[in-house]
Amino acid sequence: MAASQSGNIVRIGDASGVAIAAWRLVLATAVLAPFAWRQRHELRTLSRRDAALVVVVGLILAAHFVAFISGVQRTTVANAMLFFAINPLFTALAGWWFFRERVGPRLLVSIGLGLAGVAVMGGADLALSGDHLTGDALALLSALLFSVYFTLGKHLRRGLSNTVYVTAIYGVAAVPCLLALPLLGLPLLAYSPRNWACFAMMAAIPTLLGHSGMNHALRRIDASRVSTATLVEPLLGGLVAFWIWSEEMSLATAGGYALIAASVLVLLSDRKRASAG
Repeated sequence: MAASQSGNIVRIGDASGVAIAAWRLVLATAVLAPFAWRQRHELRTLSRRDAALVVVVGLILAAHFVAFISGVQRTTVANAMLFFAINPLFTALAGWWFFRERVGPRLLVSIGLGLAGVAVMGGADLALSGDHLTGDALALLSALLFSVYFTLGKHLRRGLSNTVYVTAIYGVAAVPCLLALPLLGLPLLAYSPRNWACFAMMAAIPTLLGHSGMNHALRRIDASRVSTATLVEPLLGGLVAFWIWSEEMSLATAGGYALIAASVLVLLSDRKRASAG
């Protein structure tokens, strides 16, 4: 639910995608750091390979945030939803290839229903015009980056508590975003109160609650299943957009929401069956 609101929160401000990504990460890291400091000994237990992997995952997360936010700003919301929704397929394949995670028929049905729901919602509004190609490509790139970040995170979460892990990757991800601001001629601090509200809400809701919650789940649930749960984001984000921004809800949108809801129910039933086994 929290992760689904990033698109609505981005609409509050008008800062660049890099600035939004930078400050959501900085603020989230600042909130978590005092709690992670008490468990800092966990980082000393990491092998050099895993320590390097933490840095790599943080950099991938930074690239994902910048790509997704910049993509939303350069294309339609429908396009961004459709292209990012491909990430469960990438994650399921990566989880099967690297960790031999089970990709059973119910998981495949869940992914299929969710993708069909997103396609039904956005099909009527999907615009593949030249003006949107850059944003479309960025949204697709963000889906691939998210899958890589999530799959590698599954490995790292085995040896680190969630607080230490997310603090480390958010902190690493914040560094290149902050360094990019002056290089791109963007201000570091000179933003309007409305933009600072956007930064704070992005840190608190989709980052601290959304991403941190999904990373916590990785310790107990396969990455492919957690990733498939993100298909509910268009449903929850769209309902809030209807309520706050008065966006229209067509019959196709309602049908797409129904398919996404069915996707999540199938996913939950698959999880219960797996747990019982």
